[in-house]
Amino acid sequence: MSGRKPIALGAALAGAVVAVVLIVLSPFDSDSPSAPPAVWHPPDSVPLAERGDDPPAPATPMALAGEPADGTPNPTPPQAEGCQFTPSPDPLTEAQLLSYYGNPYTADMGILGELPPEALVEKLKAHAQLYDSLNGPRGVQPALHLVYATAQSDPGREGLYLLYVDDETLREYVQLACENGLLIFLDLQIGRSDVQSELTKILPYLEQPHVHAALDPEFAMPQDEVPGQSIGSLDAADVNAAQALLQDFLEEGDLPDKVLIVHQFTKGMLTNPELIDDLPRVKLVIDMDGFGPSEIKRVKYGWYAAPAEHSGIKLFFRQDTDLMSEQEVLELNPDVIIYQ
Repeated sequence: MSGRKPIALGAALAGAVVAVVLIVLSPFDSDSPSAPPAVWHPPDSVPLAERGDDPPAPATPMALAGEPADGTPNPTPPQAEGCQFTPSPDPLTEAQLLSYYGNPYTADMGILGELPPEALVEKLKAHAQLYDSLNGPRGVQPALHLVYATAQSDPGREGLYLLYVDDETLREYVQLACENGLLIFLDLQIGRSDVQSELTKILPYLEQPHVHAALDPEFAMPQDEVPGQSIGSLDAADVNAAQALLQDFLEEGDLPDKVLIVHQFTKGMLTNPELIDDLPRVKLVIDMDGFGPSEIKRVKYGWYAAPAEHSGIKLFFRQDTDLMSEQEVLELNPDVIIYQ
């Protein structure tokens, strides 16, 4: 696998900086059933009430080497060459998923971009073995979680406020996952686009049984707002549209079921959740996202993830103030565990 491509970052990736800053905006929902035990905000920052109501400035947009000026992807249907990995057709039943998150171009968005690919795989597999030694007979399936469409502060030629990982790099990580017996999730931050349009762009990759999808409502913006100036949202209708598109795609191609992860750390990020459909070919996971004290993670996991068809939780190696131990995570019994 070749080395990662150079890229020009301004201040940083929008998806990295905004993910750090936006948690401050709405640490807890005003109509939540009980008061949280602490204030959720990133290190070296202060709660919004103490710093005024001005939203954080979005990061300088990035430019990816080898990308068109508007960042629009042009993927060709990839096939993992010489790879014999055949994942379980229902991985959430047979195992917990342990995933390492990030963008290949920068360390600021998570561990996937911090380590060279081979070192990343080695660390992930060792971590999966640790979880497997603790979670009883269920087993652990390691995975990569790659942010494919990253929200930007600049509209770009298409006005979508998105830039994409280039096709060559994405192919390398899809191949890396397959060769090492890993699943890989392609994460979409939506911007001013829509879920169906963005999901359609990665369908060629989803032909492979080890490739799955994720949606990030935080960066799904209405047409009059810019990523980084407020927290975005998706509605149950958007999630249902994504599931329907995936299910039709799977049935037409006679493909195995897919996992779809949706991130959430405030109530408003996912509206009308009671209207989300349960489609048999799509395994929907609500991932309790956001960093902060472990006590708050447990509370918000109970609000958002635990009631879902399948539950997930994200941990942050750098930003969590008291990173939960593996045993503490397992006490929540999540189906998906993501480390950023």
